[in-house]
Amino acid sequence: MLPFFFHFNDSNISVIYDRLPTKEFLIRIGVQICQLERGCSWCKREPENVEHLFFQCKFIEVFWRKFFEWWDVELNPVDGFLDFYSLCNNVKFTGVCKSLWLISVTATCWPVWLARNEMVFERKWSTTNNLLFHSKMRALMWVRSVQEELRVQERSWWICPYRSWCYLKKSGMGGMFWCPPRYGWVKFNVSGVANEDEVECGGVLRDLDGVARALFSGPVGAKDSITAEVGAIIIALDVYLAMGWKGKGSLIIEIGSNEDIENRMIRVGNVSFLKVEKHGNEMAYALALAGIKRSGMFKAGW
Repeated sequence: MLPFFFHFNDSNISVIYDRLPTKEFLIRIGVQICQLERGCSWCKREPENVEHLFFQCKFIEVFWRKFFEWWDVELNPVDGFLDFYSLCNNVKFTGVCKSLWLISVTATCWPVWLARNEMVFERKWSTTNNLLFHSKMRALMWVRSVQEELRVQERSWWICPYRSWCYLKKSGMGGMFWCPPRYGWVKFNVSGVANEDEVECGGVLRDLDGVARALFSGPVGAKDSITAEVGAIIIALDVYLAMGWKGKGSLIIEIGSNEDIENRMIRVGNVSFLKVEKHGNEMAYALALAGIKRSGMFKAGW
């Protein structure tokens, strides 16, 4: 049974047999590894070989179960990569759905290996939920790179991937998809969501070609979706700075559609939002401080 190692070169996958540098492989070719460090990077209990690392460890079993549940596919026990891909290839999807499924499966093996390397070399532990999130994102990027005539609705992709696709010519839904920024710019799309008692935000940074360069997702200290979007903007700026992209291009931050804001802007007419120096905003700042002591909102106009 021969394991596969994926190597990326110009968006193609080169398959090299029996060369994945697990601890068992390194020991077999003569690399000296401490006895205490020979165990599985996930569970530390079993020797780290390809079969255990990718399929048999309890940690990774939970991950694959969640991945298959995302696709609404039954997961059966497998012994290795050949058995695994045979299982995946026999799934009863057809046409485009089958292509999306196989692309997703193939793309997901790479984040598993990256998470293992982070554990070994950086001591960064990845939860199964984080690993699933990265796998969904990477699979989406792969789908976009190989299906030129196909567009995936991102909202559906995260929930039900086999129902997330449509052909633009047939659907007439071109306006519903992400629009790239102009040359020399990158775009950070951010959104805030209020769902019952939980308020969360998310964002993704893409370049001119639509390639995702950064993302974030999680809870935010807010009471509604509008406030959450403000928090998302702040997080987006922090992520952008942390990437060291300052001075390399211009940044667009695009927020999700908010009906309350849009209705008010339509009624007002032309509206522009600008950043000003602090001395140009002193009155508003003073009123904000004064508002701390008020029990309700004071409004006046003349």
